[in-house]
Amino acid sequence: MNKLFAVILGCTLLLLASAKINNNVRFEVLHDHNPVFLNESYYAGFEPIDTRGSLFYWLFESRNDPSTDPLVVWLTGGPGCSSELALFVENGPYKVNDDNATLRINPYSWNNNANLLYVDQPLGTGWSTASQLEKDEDQIAADFYTFLQEFVDTFPQYKGRDFFITGESYAGHYIPAISANIVKQGGLELNFKGVAIGNGLMSVYDQYPGYATFALENNLIDETLYKSVVEGFEVCQGLIKKGLKELAYVECQTQVTRILGNPPKWNVYDIRLPCTYQPLCYDMSYVDDFIGQSNVEKILGVTGRPWAECNDTVHTALTADWMTDLADDVSYLINSTLNVIIYHGDKDFICNWRGGEAVSNALYWSGADDFKNLNYTTLGNYGEYKHLDNFTFYRVYNAGHMVPMDQPEAALDMLGKLINGWST
Repeated sequence: MNKLFAVILGCTLLLLASAKINNNVRFEVLHDHNPVFLNESYYAGFEPIDTRGSLFYWLFESRNDPSTDPLVVWLTGGPGCSSELALFVENGPYKVNDDNATLRINPYSWNNNANLLYVDQPLGTGWSTASQLEKDEDQIAADFYTFLQEFVDTFPQYKGRDFFITGESYAGHYIPAISANIVKQGGLELNFKGVAIGNGLMSVYDQYPGYATFALENNLIDETLYKSVVEGFEVCQGLIKKGLKELAYVECQTQVTRILGNPPKWNVYDIRLPCTYQPLCYDMSYVDDFIGQSNVEKILGVTGRPWAECNDTVHTALTADWMTDLADDVSYLINSTLNVIIYHGDKDFICNWRGGEAVSNALYWSGADDFKNLNYTTLGNYGEYKHLDNFTFYRVYNAGHMVPMDQPEAALDMLGKLINGWST
C-alpha cells in the first residue's frame, strides 16, 4: 500500500552450492531437524536476477508428502514488504512466542499439504538485494520468471509439479502480471494451475468507489459525506479514463482521506481495531526481534544483511505503478482456465471486499454475465462466495486485511479449494 496504508542453532549446516554470479551470491542451504526452527524441513537461499540483484527465498517442505504435494508461492505486498511477515504472522509454519526469541508451531500453516515458498520480491525487498530497482509490473514479471527458471534448476524435484501463486495486498498487482507472463511465455517446467489474490489492489478504477460503499455500510461515515465522496470518486474515475494518472491519484486519495481522517480514525486493515502503530497499524516488532538474532541470521546465511518489514526505497520506485490496472490480466488468467480465487476479509478497509467485488463483476471472460448475476452461497461460518467454472470471489467473515492471521482455519480451507477445485 502507499506510505499511509503500507501494505512480515544447534545443528549441522549443509552448504549445497556456493558461487559468485554477477556479484550476487547464489546459495541454498538445507536445515534438517533444527531445534530453532522446530525441525521443519526447509531451504533458504538467493537466486540472482541478471546483474541487478538477487531474490531471497525460504522454502518449507510439505508436512504431508513433499515428493508429490504441490508447490505454492506466497508474495506479500507493500510494495516492498517482506514475505517473512506472512511467514511468522499469517500462514507460515511458525508463530513467535512472547519472548520474541523462540517459536511455536502454527497448526494452520499452508505447508500442511503443500510445499510452501516465500519470496522477498521485488528486488531490494526484505533480504533480497538490488543494484537496480524495478519500476513497473513488466519488470517485476520478467524478473520473477527468471527466478522461477533458476529455482526449478536448483530444485529439479519440482519439475512438472502442480504450481500455484498466492499473496495479498499489492500482490493484487504482482500476481496477475507475473501469472499472465508465465502463461504467455510458457517454457517453465511447472504445471501452473491457479492463483489466489487476498485483499488485493487490482484495479483502482473499480476499487476506489468501494471505499464509499464500504464506509457507509459499516457506519464509518454519514449519508452527507457519503454523497460527497461518491461525487469525488466519479471525478477520480473520469481522470483515470483520460489517462491523467497523477491527477487521478491525488483526487482519489483526497476522498479516501476524507473518509479516514489524518491520522486514520481506525486501523485501515481492520476497522474493529485502533491504528496504534504507524504506518502498519500493527506492532510487528516481535518479528524484527526474532529474525534479528545472530543465530537465526547465521542459520539463514544472512548475517550482516539488512532486513526491514517494508522497504521505502522499493516502494518509492514503484510509485508510478500504483495506478496500473491489472484487471485485464486477471481476466486473461480466467480465460486461460487457471483456477482463480479473489478473496477478501470483510473487516479490511484499505482493500475492502466491496472494491474486490466490483473488480470481480467487471472482469471480461466467457462466464462474466452469469457470474455477475449469481447470488452468494454461504460457506459454513467461514464466509460467502460466488463461484462459476474456474473463478471464485470469496468474502471471508470477520477477517481484516490479513485473512490467514485473523481466520487461519478458513484460509487453510481456501488453499485446499484452490489446489483441489472449489467444488470439492
